[in-house]
Amino acid sequence: MPPPPEDAPTPEEVFFVGFRVFHMSVEFAALPPEEQCQALGCFNVAWELRKDLLDGSYLLGQGLLTSEQEASIEMLLAVVGPAQSLPGGAGIEPNLAAMQHPSWEPVRSAAAETLRQLAPVVAANPEHLGPRANAA
Repeated sequence: MPPPPEDAPTPEEVFFVGFRVFHMSVEFAALPPEEQCQALGCFNVAWELRKDLLDGSYLLGQGLLTSEQEASIEMLLAVVGPAQSLPGGAGIEPNLAAMQHPSWEPVRSAAAETLRQLAPVVAANPEHLGPRANAA
C-alpha cells in the first residue's frame, strides 16, 4: 500500500473533525425542546439528534480524552439509547411533541454534564475546533 499523501489529515485532525460535530450535537441535546426543534430545523429532530449523539461512540478509546470525559460520553450514550419518542416528519408540532417526551429529560441532563466535561478540550484546541465550538 502506498504511503498517505503529505497533505493527508493526521489522526488527531480526523478526531477533532468528529469531535466538533459531536460537540455541536451535545450542545443541541442540552437545549430546551423548543430550542432543539429550532436548532435542528423542525425536521426529524429526535431521529437526527439521537443518531448524531450515538455516533459519538467513535471518540472513545482514542487516547485524546480523559477517563472522566469518556465516562461522561458513555453516560450520555446510555441515556440517549432508550429515548422513546421518535416520531418523524416536518413542522414544529410532531417534533416538539417528540422532544417533550419524558425520555428526553435524562438526555438533556447528561448532555449538560458532557458539555461541562468537554469544556477543557474545547478551550485547549481552538486550532481544531474554531470559533463555533468556542462560542459555547
